Amino acid sequence: MPNFLVAKDLALPDNYSVIELDGHKTQTLRGFYEEIADALAFPEEFSFTLDGLDEMLSDLSWLEDERIVVYISPSELFIEKERNPEKMSTLLNLLDAICEDWRWEEDSEDIRKKELLFAFSDSARIRELLDKQEISYRSN
Repeated sequence: MPNFLVAKDLALPDNYSVIELDGHKTQTLRGFYEEIADALAFPEEFSFTLDGLDEMLSDLSWLEDERIVVYISPSELFIEKERNPEKMSTLLNLLDAICEDWRWEEDSEDIRKKELLFAFSDSARIRELLDKQEISYRSN
């Protein structure tokens, strides 16, 4: 099952917690970091870097929810103004890898297993970016 969803409408089962990020505020990587840190209540030690994002999204122990969808809309604005376009591909691949790692994670004393999914409002731009990186996604 793909870790990304490109949605005309976000229809999910009731047992998913949907965290919405405003695409207008995620036009740069820094903006994305700020939005996701606020929405997922990242601990203060978050470093606003790709490594820091990886560390936070690979933990999520402070969240009670077990099934989390991060929904970004409008997606055509997502990381649109980032100066280095290579960072977008790095970010998408990182998010895909983190979601995939959660699939294989076992419950432990330290970390309770989560299901993490990233969803984007439907746009030609986000489809093109995912296709370019050969990242599979579902659409509805």
